[in-house]
Amino acid sequence: MPTDASDRKVARSARNRLLKRCFDVAVAAPLFVALAPVMATAALLVLLSEGRPIFYFSNRFVGIDRQIRVLKFRTMVRDATAPRHRLNERFMRDGYLDIPIQCEVYTPIGRVLERLQIVEMPQLANVLLDGLSLVGNRPLPRQNMDLLAKFPAWEQRFASPAGITGISQVVGKMNLVPAERLHLESLYSRVYREGQVLKCDLLIMWHTVAAVLMRNEGITLERAEVLLRSCLPED
Repeated sequence: MPTDASDRKVARSARNRLLKRCFDVAVAAPLFVALAPVMATAALLVLLSEGRPIFYFSNRFVGIDRQIRVLKFRTMVRDATAPRHRLNERFMRDGYLDIPIQCEVYTPIGRVLERLQIVEMPQLANVLLDGLSLVGNRPLPRQNMDLLAKFPAWEQRFASPAGITGISQVVGKMNLVPAERLHLESLYSRVYREGQVLKCDLLIMWHTVAAVLMRNEGITLERAEVLLRSCLPED
């Protein structure tokens, strides 16, 4: 039995890790089956309107030293990364590449898939096979990590499993400057280690679904911080 605060933190962290993984698998498996018709329809629409490839694969870091191959529907033109679009020069912000949906690189069907978050559904396979979480800080390419390294304690955002949706997504990536986003992501990692992570994940999932269904702007930075801190133990 834990005998002091340090032992209790270690026990809580181990419990949270197990609970979160069990929750992810228990939800992702039936969700993948239930959403299979939606994903099949989306794949057909991408194929008919834009041709191949239907899916977009990208190597992303889910931890400081761990990568997985993330799977999404292709929502951009084939040459989206070509120099002529200058995406990094236009939209890279200290390690976060936030491309507005109005950008010319998105295809018409891609914009629909992005708005409805159908683009992310194939990542349920990453949850089941690669240890990605339903909720967590977004996995990042190597280039983004190199830019984030300018911030103190930036690696704290990787102290929790990466996820499909997260606290930054429910606020709205475009509504946060990089330092604010990093602060929220690091605070989420603290909840994962020390707090009520399942409560936090359920709240973030609720706000994600509400944002998609109601087409709202998401919650404020202040409200997001209150949400995260409400899932931490009192000091």
